[in-house]
Amino acid sequence: MNKQLYKILFLAIVIILGLFGTSCKSKKHVLKTSLKEHGFSFLYSRMLENQMQFNYLNAKFNLVYEQDKNKTNLRGQIRIKDDSLIWISITPALGIEAVRVLLTNDSIKFVNRLNKTYFSGSYNLVDSVLNTTIDYSLLQSMLVGNDLTQYDVNKFRSTVDNGMYRMTIRERRKIKHFIKKGEIDTRVLVQQIWLDPETYRIARIDLKEQGEDDVNKLRVYYSNYVNIDGQLFPSNMLIEITSLKSVFINIDFNKATINDPLSFPFKIPDKYENLF
Repeated sequence: MNKQLYKILFLAIVIILGLFGTSCKSKKHVLKTSLKEHGFSFLYSRMLENQMQFNYLNAKFNLVYEQDKNKTNLRGQIRIKDDSLIWISITPALGIEAVRVLLTNDSIKFVNRLNKTYFSGSYNLVDSVLNTTIDYSLLQSMLVGNDLTQYDVNKFRSTVDNGMYRMTIRERRKIKHFIKKGEIDTRVLVQQIWLDPETYRIARIDLKEQGEDDVNKLRVYYSNYVNIDGQLFPSNMLIEITSLKSVFINIDFNKATINDPLSFPFKIPDKYENLF
């Protein structure tokens, strides 16, 4: 794996659901009636009510990274402490850990044991290197199929699209008390969310910065939701990153558990070289 792959993995760590068949017309009729009666506020509140809520989350995963028709297969483990820590261990086919990542609200750290390099820095540095929008809350929300908890909602509308509810939010700014010193607070996101009409869980998200064209865009597709202690967790997610080149990351989660206390061990060996 090259350095660019390690950089892109931040975004990863950082299936569209279609409704067809003979019941399509009646399904759309029900959706339109509900939409007319309730609208965006109803849909958004139902989405929030059905989101994942946990203190700790632990899962193993298989990951396929694709760029320029080249594919890399990886597997690993992810641990999350809600609104605090994301810990990721990535293992190639040989079974020996290659990369360990630790994300906090303020920093990104990782070590590459294969070539003895490391990175430790802020999200602002990653933004400048990758020319993208990223922060901890966005990453955690993306990984579990939740909405952006630290962003407000302005200029919105709701429609029906191919048997799903689609919510378009034209302006999403970070809520003031979540803005940290030195962080860019003028960034405005444009978001589209497709909701499953049965579960009100997210089936797809499109995200970009306001004023940008489709050159820089993040899309995430969720499918195969499984029940974990009464909550629906997306066991498959497909991440599409559109920039100067397109990147596809397909992740299959398995053996997921919630609320079992976890440890998050991380150490940078003294002799490792700084990647940047």
